[in-house]
Amino acid sequence: MSLKKRAFARKERNVFRIDVHATHGWQVRVQRQNRSYTQFFSDKKYGSPEKAFEAALAYRDQLLKELPPPINPTARLRTPEVRRKAAESINRSGVIGIGFSVKVTRQGVRRPYVQGYWTDADGRRRATSRSIEAHGLKGALELVCRKLYEVQGNRGLSVEEMVRRALPALEKLYQQARATR
Repeated sequence: MSLKKRAFARKERNVFRIDVHATHGWQVRVQRQNRSYTQFFSDKKYGSPEKAFEAALAYRDQLLKELPPPINPTARLRTPEVRRKAAESINRSGVIGIGFSVKVTRQGVRRPYVQGYWTDADGRRRATSRSIEAHGLKGALELVCRKLYEVQGNRGLSVEEMVRRALPALEKLYQQARATR
């Protein structure tokens, strides 16, 4: 197995092969606390790709020993309360999981949609959308709210309450989208 294949098979973290024009070697890239550490190990300087790779690994290992462990950027979003507040801060409809979007077709036609978002039992993000042109704004919103109510296991707001809360904001967003056509 070639060195390049071996390195990728081992998936050496923070060590990347560079083969661009006359530049051949291994690059170590590590980021900690918004600071980047980068070092290039040239095949030519080290005599061979294998020796450059070994030097890159040694440098990486030493660097990782000296640096603090990485901060998990999502750790602060793990509590339900923090996730709820984050979702509320970016929500424009007034109901978490309901949004408005305009999709552009291949022909360049702008089509407005009501969208619903949720996280399934496996933690994967899921979505549904309904066309405002096909169902009307309130009809599309009701369909999305029913789906959210169904997948959320009847937790939270009723379908009627979701529609009541989200409709004024979506009407405003829809009017703004129509004005920019």
